[in-house]
Amino acid sequence: MKKIIETIKKKWIKDTLSTIIMFLLLLALVIGINVLTQALDIPDIDVTKNQLFTLSESSKNQIKAIEEEIKIYLIGFDEDTAIVDLSKQYTKQNSNIQTQVIADINQRADLKVRYGITDETQLIIIETAKDSKVLTIEDLYTYDYTNYQQIDISEEKITNAIVDLTKQEKPKIYFLTGHNEYSLTNELTLLNAYLTNEVNDVKTLDLLVNGDIPDDTNLLVIGSPQKDFIEQEVELINNYIKKGGKILWLSDPMLTQASFPNMQKILDQFGVTIEDGIILEQDENKMALQSPNYIIPNIATTNATKNIATDGGILLVNATKLTLANDEALEQLNIDAQVILTTSNTALFRKEVANTSPSKISSDEEGSFIIGVKLDKTINQEQEEKKATMYVISNNFFVADYPVNIGNNQVSPISFYNNKDYILNTIAELTENENAISIRKDTGIIAYTATEAQDKLIKLAITIFPISIITIGIVIWIIRKRKK
Repeated sequence: MKKIIETIKKKWIKDTLSTIIMFLLLLALVIGINVLTQALDIPDIDVTKNQLFTLSESSKNQIKAIEEEIKIYLIGFDEDTAIVDLSKQYTKQNSNIQTQVIADINQRADLKVRYGITDETQLIIIETAKDSKVLTIEDLYTYDYTNYQQIDISEEKITNAIVDLTKQEKPKIYFLTGHNEYSLTNELTLLNAYLTNEVNDVKTLDLLVNGDIPDDTNLLVIGSPQKDFIEQEVELINNYIKKGGKILWLSDPMLTQASFPNMQKILDQFGVTIEDGIILEQDENKMALQSPNYIIPNIATTNATKNIATDGGILLVNATKLTLANDEALEQLNIDAQVILTTSNTALFRKEVANTSPSKISSDEEGSFIIGVKLDKTINQEQEEKKATMYVISNNFFVADYPVNIGNNQVSPISFYNNKDYILNTIAELTENENAISIRKDTGIIAYTATEAQDKLIKLAITIFPISIITIGIVIWIIRKRKK
């Protein structure tokens, strides 16, 4: 009996020692990998669908050329929080941007006094030598009331604060009012917020109140006017065009017969007409939700659309048809036309909008239709040559806030596909703000979408630990067996 007990004790001691040794080997392996990762400064792997925790290319482009010294103070945050990790990525992209985490504000009495910070406050302070911006936790999030979803906009806010502090001038964008257009405070609130976040100076303009189009205007946006301009407004817009002005014209179809001759005078200068009617797709690959009026257009590749055209495209809702003057007339008008958006070859253009049949009716026109075009007009003056631009899209609803029911959810049209990126990139192109052209993050659903290299590394890490444990176990088993 005593011999049996001694054998059990020896076996128990050997098993325990083996387990401890195996544990220590694994622990040493984990510590070694961590030390090596830190020594090599290997960046964290972001496996979320839209790289939510990695600086976007847009942010990188915006900050890479900044030469001014910038300090980012993170007040009341711990080192291991996501916002701290995000902020430090700015330093990695540009050494002129320095990040400092201050968990206890009492360590920086100067900042505490300067900004009136209390002990429990969490703030992000972005400073240059001349100015500063303060972001609260509430500033880092917005809320989409159409689907009741909180949206993280931390990167947008930090990037735009940096750009805002260092940028000499913001593009001035005026949205025309006075004709029942889409409103920045009603139908276009999200677009207004996105434009402002991208460091644009966005304002409304009533020509009869203001008396002129300001000289600092980089872009005039005309969004679906529901009544005609008066002669005085036409003259003011014509003067703006002669100076080389840029216009973005968005227009939903007119569902009631109306004549807008003064509006057409402006469009005639660029050889384009916005027709009365609605386009219906017949190609199932070019429509969404099996609805012929939900059009997925063909997109020409331009600087503003090169990524969008290969990334799911955009979605227009109730678009109409654009008609261009013939080549001879465009040449006489000194117009260079670039067609951007078109339908499929089997789309229908319907003037009888009261008829809701999804199939072709006798009065429908069938073919490929233009629904988006950029028109550059060369203006020859006595001493210099100028170029005016009108970009016309035969839909306004696609960038609106109006909630649309998708299954059990309500979604704003600007959130469809790449609608937001398309309109923001188009405006960035027209205002010559090329750094703002990009595919922006969608901060909604998180999904695993690592790159190929990241995927290999993750799979290696997932594989190596179980294999190590199994290998060590097999080695120990073989050793024990041989000793027996």
